[in-house]
Amino acid sequence: MMDKVNNAAQSAKDSCQEAAHQAQAKAQNAADAVKNTIGMNK
Repeated sequence: MMDKVNNAAQSAKDSCQEAAHQAQAKAQNAADAVKNTIGMNK
């Protein structure tokens, strides 16, 4: 029983981390798009 609980908790943690990584990537892409639009790209 505890194995199932631990697996569920690990799965939820992994899902949250993946969502955070995706959100970070989207935010970076949006920031880059703004920089490109206003001419601040490197």
